[in-house]
Amino acid sequence: YKILQFVYILCYDKNGDSMREYTVIGNFIYNNNTYEVLIDEDEKYFFLKYNNGKEEYVTLKELIELTRIFNRKNDSLNIEDNKKPKKKRIIPKVLIGSLLVTVSLSLLAYINELSTPIIHAKAGPSITLSQELPTQQADNNMTEIISNSEEELSPTDEAVLKAFKDIEKEQENFKRIGRLQAGRSMIIYDSAELDEVFNNKKEDITYGTIRMDIKNNPQIPDKYKVLYLTLADNLEKKYPTLDLRIWHQNLQTLVIEETDTFGMKLKAASPSACACYRKDENKIYTVKDYDYVPGTWDYQVIMHEMCHPIKGGMFKIGDNKIRVNFSSASGHGRIIEEAMNSIFTVRSYDQNERDIAYQLQSNIVEIMIDSMDNYTLQDYIEHDIRYFEEKLNEQNDNNDAVRIIGLMELQYNDYHNDKIKVDPALFNEVYDYTAKMYYRKYITPGMSYEQALQIKNTFIDRLSFDVPGAYELDINHINEFFEQYCIEIGIKTNKTL
Repeated sequence: YKILQFVYILCYDKNGDSMREYTVIGNFIYNNNTYEVLIDEDEKYFFLKYNNGKEEYVTLKELIELTRIFNRKNDSLNIEDNKKPKKKRIIPKVLIGSLLVTVSLSLLAYINELSTPIIHAKAGPSITLSQELPTQQADNNMTEIISNSEEELSPTDEAVLKAFKDIEKEQENFKRIGRLQAGRSMIIYDSAELDEVFNNKKEDITYGTIRMDIKNNPQIPDKYKVLYLTLADNLEKKYPTLDLRIWHQNLQTLVIEETDTFGMKLKAASPSACACYRKDENKIYTVKDYDYVPGTWDYQVIMHEMCHPIKGGMFKIGDNKIRVNFSSASGHGRIIEEAMNSIFTVRSYDQNERDIAYQLQSNIVEIMIDSMDNYTLQDYIEHDIRYFEEKLNEQNDNNDAVRIIGLMELQYNDYHNDKIKVDPALFNEVYDYTAKMYYRKYITPGMSYEQALQIKNTFIDRLSFDVPGAYELDINHINEFFEQYCIEIGIKTNKTL
C-alpha cells in the first residue's frame, strides 16, 4: 500500500515546459561534479551541472539526492539585507535515462517532502515529460525494483524508493503523544504542556541555570557567549517569570558556527542572509568577522537568531525524537510570529529602536500588543499564534483575528512575490482593525478634536515608519477612518462643523 504512493510519479502533460525564475546562490562540488544551486520563489531548490564549463541538466537521481542534502527546512525566516540577488530564468528539467524531462512544481514539492523529517500522505505527486517515455527503456532501468515489489509499479527512480524507506525507518523512532501529536511531531500550543515532555517544571529552570548552560557549552564561541549572557540579563529584567525550559534544553547542544558568505547563503537558503538559526541542526550560523555592536543592524540580526532557540526545538527525549514548536501546524501566522520575535528581540535591549525587521508587520503587531490589556510579549514565547488570535478576538469582542492575520501575511507575500498581485484597498481592513484598537485605548469621548488628531498622527507615524512605498499604505483612507471614528464616539470633527 505504501509503495503505491509512488505509482503516479510519472505522467504526461502537454503544458510541461514552463519557465521558472530562480535566485542563483553559487557553485559547489559534490562527488567530483560541479553544480550550481538555485532557489525558486517557493524556496525550493534546483540544480544545474557544469561539464567542461557548459551547463547541463541533472539526472532525477541527482536532483533527489542533492535536494535531500540541501533542503533541511528552516523553521525561522532570515533577516536579510537589501542586496539584489542574481536571477536566472530556466525551464527546470532532469535526465531519466537518455530522456530530458521537465520538472513540475508537484515533483519539486514532492522531493522537498522526501528531504524533510515529516512526510504527509499525499496521492499523485508527478513530473511532466517533455517527450513520450518509451516504456521498454524505463522498464529495463527499473527491472530490479519492480521484481522486488509486491505491487506493480510505474517507472520511477531507485532513489525515490530509497528516500521513502529511509523516512519510514526514521519515523519509527518518533513518539506519538496523545492529541498533541501531528505526524511525528509533538506540536505544543502552551508552555504548560511541556510538563509531559521535559522532566522538570517551569520554576525549576532559572536565569541562573541559563547562564551556566551558556558558560558550559563549548560549542558557543566566547564572543557569542558574551552576547548570549547579555541577552539573558536583559530578559531577566523584563520577563523574570519567563518559561525557560526550551531554551535550557536547546543550550545543551546548541552550536554557533561562523561560516563564509557562500556558506551562509547555502545554510540560510537565501542569497542575502546575514545569519540564521537552523532548528533541525540546533545551530546558529553567522558570517565570519562580523562585529556585533549594539545599535547596528548586525547586532539586531544575531540577537534575533539567538532568540529563536528560546521558543522551539527538536529534541531527543529518551529513545524518542520530539519536535516542540509553539507554531501553527499549517504555517498560518509564521510571518507574524517572526515579527513578534523581532519586537521581542529589540525590546530586550532597546525600548526606542524603530528600525525592526519585518518592518510593516512588526509595526502593526507592536501597535496591537500596545493596545491590548490581555497579551504581552511573554505570551509570544509561551504560546502559539492561535493564542494571540484568541486574545485579539477577546480584546475586540469579535472573531476577525484569523482573517486579519491572514491579510497581513497575504500583504507580506504580495510585497515579496512579483507574481502575486492584490488590490491594495483590500488591506485597508487591517489598518482599520489596528487603528480601532489604538483609538479605543488612547482616544476618549471627552477629548478635543485637536487632541484626538495628535493621537491619529502618532498612529500613522508608528504604522508607516520605514515602510517601503511598494506596500502602498493608503493614508487617505486612514484619515477618513479616523474622522468616522471620532463622529461615532461624539467628537466633533471638521466634517461635522
